[in-house]
Amino acid sequence: MMYLGWLRKTQRYLEPSTSKRASSERCAVDARLGALQEKRQWLQGLLVRKPEGVLDKEMRKVLRDPEFRKNIEILAARLSDAIDLDRRGSLCPKVSQRLNVVASELCNSFCLETLLDTRRWMEELLLECSDPSLLRQRTAEEYAEEETTLLTWRRLYGAELPEILSDIPECSSKRVEESTRRRLQCLVAARFSLYRPLRARRRLRKIYLCYMGPALLVAGLLFGAAIGLQSNAKVGDVLLAAAAGASGAALGGLLKFRDEVKLGAQVREFAPFYYMQVLVGVVFGLLIDLIFAAGWLKFAPGTAGIGVIAFAAGYSEPFALGIVAKVMERAAV
Repeated sequence: MMYLGWLRKTQRYLEPSTSKRASSERCAVDARLGALQEKRQWLQGLLVRKPEGVLDKEMRKVLRDPEFRKNIEILAARLSDAIDLDRRGSLCPKVSQRLNVVASELCNSFCLETLLDTRRWMEELLLECSDPSLLRQRTAEEYAEEETTLLTWRRLYGAELPEILSDIPECSSKRVEESTRRRLQCLVAARFSLYRPLRARRRLRKIYLCYMGPALLVAGLLFGAAIGLQSNAKVGDVLLAAAAGASGAALGGLLKFRDEVKLGAQVREFAPFYYMQVLVGVVFGLLIDLIFAAGWLKFAPGTAGIGVIAFAAGYSEPFALGIVAKVMERAAV
């Protein structure tokens, strides 16, 4: 009896402490979930159209970039994965805290570089503590990706179905899970290591286009003016050749954009090179007019014929280069 009395008394002292500890743990979990949900809602709010004045002008300009929006959507999806992991009890508190810190850094310094760094760190942190459900989800997403500028699962590991996606019971073992986790981690690391040099080269090409484009424009204007100022030159023929070459180049570039340009990086690079190609078409058209005026070819078309050939030269570079090759052969004789 004395022992039972002592045990009940001890329980009365222990129960409040245990209850307090459980309550404290629940509060900590709720706080982590609340912080992750807050960051996710902030990202999703950026994608919603805001009234004028809510976002500053620079931020609105940034958010019109499809690359920004795509990465924001992916980042919001990763935060949703983290919230689901936390609710299932698979997310380590330290990882959850680190995710919050990384997301807060993005809020304090919002730019594409920080956005990409945040996405990479979140993906790596989530892969470290992913449960089988999330591993299968991420593997299915990566395996389904067929066409992209950077690495895909199929390009890195082949088209064979990953073991974790198979219905065979043995494919749900710990060995398969760890192997899949390592493969996903390698894929994420390789993808981001390739992406930065790609973006740097794209920016460098655009910088040099800013110098080469005006140079070609000035040269083309001088070329056209020099042809037009000749005593026997017809200004109408010169303008027709230049306009036909530009139109051919514009149409050829548009058809190429429709049929061949499919990836995001190609689309972002296409516009400046498209304008440059139109200038190239103008120069080719002027060259065609000058060649026929010099009488260096066997036939001498009229005004309409010059326009047709100039259009073809602007549309097809191989055609224009073939004419230039014939002129070089004629000049070498």
